Amino acid sequence: MNNGEFLALLGEMYPSEDWPKPLHLLQGAALVDAGTAVGEAARIVRTNKAKLAQVIAADDRVEAVFGSKLRLVDQKERQRAIQILGQLLVGRAAEMAFEDIYRSEMESHELELRDLRESRTDTDYRLYNGQSRPVYRINIKFHGSLFRRAPELVNLEPDDCFALATYKIHGALGKQQEEGLPYIFAVVGERTLSGESVGSEIPSRFIEATAFCHGAPRAPGKRDFEDRAVEVLVRSAAEVFQKTYQSIRKADWYILSARKADKLLRQHLYERVFALRIRGFARVFRGAELDMHFSLSQDLVPLHTFLTVLRNEGQAKVVTLLERGDY
Repeated sequence: MNNGEFLALLGEMYPSEDWPKPLHLLQGAALVDAGTAVGEAARIVRTNKAKLAQVIAADDRVEAVFGSKLRLVDQKERQRAIQILGQLLVGRAAEMAFEDIYRSEMESHELELRDLRESRTDTDYRLYNGQSRPVYRINIKFHGSLFRRAPELVNLEPDDCFALATYKIHGALGKQQEEGLPYIFAVVGERTLSGESVGSEIPSRFIEATAFCHGAPRAPGKRDFEDRAVEVLVRSAAEVFQKTYQSIRKADWYILSARKADKLLRQHLYERVFALRIRGFARVFRGAELDMHFSLSQDLVPLHTFLTVLRNEGQAKVVTLLERGDY
């Protein structure tokens, strides 16, 4: 990727809007190249004339802004960018598939699904009633890779096993008790998808640019840049996104309440949280979380069943089922 290709990609990522710092200096330089006076360009991108003039005069504008020349990234940097962008694209496809499933199942029902993803909390969506009062929190969980040692370690078949970190169960239940709002995990899995497999199909310009920004001294916020790259792939209906979305849309979806997750955790603590039985777990499974393992077929409820009860019998019935730990 050369400087021209990189700047063209930035234009795709930030169309017709203010570019984040320090990218706004490259935006200002582009305005000057297009005929805008330096002072006017500086005003438009909210910087001072001297700073913008310095970038314009630089032999390498990208280096002047990022503190590093645009270069060919090494395999380790590239692989990291592939994994990160792949995981983010899978997550975005799962969110959009959930929205579509909800709307098609609920049709014109009075409950409204609101997107909270931009806040980057542990809640993806909230469900609101006709009076605009929140009634449920919903957090989407995607699981892809098989836990091949599940029969040996947690007495579940690999295809029937879903792992959820114990701290996430604790946090979800704590938030539910604090706010009086049932907390629900929406769970979907597609074994053919992983961050690496999806990321390897993302066009190389996104991978190269992301890897470069990870290592550049004065790059913009890395997560913001990654999210922007994914949004371009979604907005342009890139083939890798369409394939990923269709696979997730057709996959089996389930729900699990925080209440039921906590109840099952207490019932099957030593059986399903195998970390508690492994001496030196942190050393043997380096970097692994303390997970509770659930049976998809026995412990979770199909999303279709949940939405049917919600649509036909109302939220009061569903709240009762959630609080009892039946769902």
